[in-house]
Amino acid sequence: MADRAAEDLATIQDRFDQFAASFPDLTLYRRLAVGCARDPEVAGLLLAARPGQARPVLLFAAVHDLVLRRPELVLARWYSSVTAPEDLATGDAWPEFRRTVLEHRDELVPVIATRATQTNEVNRSVLVAVLLAAACSDVAATPVHLLELGSSAGLLLSPDRYRIDIAGAVVGDPASGVRVAGELRGSIEPDLTSFPSTIAERLGIDRDPVSIDDADRVRWLEACLWPDQPWRIDRFVAAVAIAATDPPRLRAGDMIELLPEILAASGSPGRPGAGAHVVIMNLWSLTYVDRALRRSVVDRLAEAAPRHHALSWITAEPPGCVPGIDPPPWNGERAGIVDEAGRPDTVLGVRRWRDGRELAPATLGWAHPHGNWIQLVDGAA
Repeated sequence: MADRAAEDLATIQDRFDQFAASFPDLTLYRRLAVGCARDPEVAGLLLAARPGQARPVLLFAAVHDLVLRRPELVLARWYSSVTAPEDLATGDAWPEFRRTVLEHRDELVPVIATRATQTNEVNRSVLVAVLLAAACSDVAATPVHLLELGSSAGLLLSPDRYRIDIAGAVVGDPASGVRVAGELRGSIEPDLTSFPSTIAERLGIDRDPVSIDDADRVRWLEACLWPDQPWRIDRFVAAVAIAATDPPRLRAGDMIELLPEILAASGSPGRPGAGAHVVIMNLWSLTYVDRALRRSVVDRLAEAAPRHHALSWITAEPPGCVPGIDPPPWNGERAGIVDEAGRPDTVLGVRRWRDGRELAPATLGWAHPHGNWIQLVDGAA
């Protein structure tokens, strides 16, 4: 057992080294990663993590959560989430980080042992906008019922309430306090004219949904963001404020098992919102479902389609993850996060059923997983 623990610790320290190499622009987290890679006592706290969770971002989130709860800690001087820009500390944060971690070990270990990181990245609304516009192109006047699989706090269910800027084209609410933007790569521009001005119904399914009025759970989502990127934190806080005024409905449960029940209750004849365009979406959630079960999403949608005038499935997932959505060719340069083939790791796809008949699946193109950029392929518009 001792040999196994030593091997696991060596793997954890290697992951901190890899994190530091992968994110050279992060002033704070890169320095902390270098320190953890060389300090088995600090890195060893991750030995308490659940299987698959012993990664640098979990330790960083646990400490960030501690700082958000205890802003009087000296370490908070390095965190933009609790300290004003003009008051942020400069210099080497590692000694204070190490001291704080070891002094608060008893608080941090239970968090590490029970939590998982969640990226409720609001800028993914860029991807939602492109996908929604494509899905609505033939039914633009039909009210949209939006259902997210793997919704966390449901912040992506309100794209119409955010200002979304893609290559100078703005959709959503131009005056919104939540502003998201995506760069357009390549020469093909998205057609956003069918983006819905309002969404009639919003519903999220998650095994462990986060209620927007649960301060502790919402704080954990914020803790999973990086203080080196304060604009992400500001955007998250603004999105939470908007959601609090009219929270989306959230259901706890398995997203595949609940899907038939949800589809039966939304947009079909004799049900509330009959005649609506029911849009199912998942962004980096299907990839965590067993590969053998992913096909069942298609089966459930095809079974429900005859009861709906318009039913669409929009996805932003890794290549090969979504049945029927083949990744397009990639001839560009390496672009940040990539798969084993050197391609970007996110493919945009749409599958549509109209009056029970499926139209041809459409692969729209490639994207950054957080919506920082999109690159469409011929025919996507």
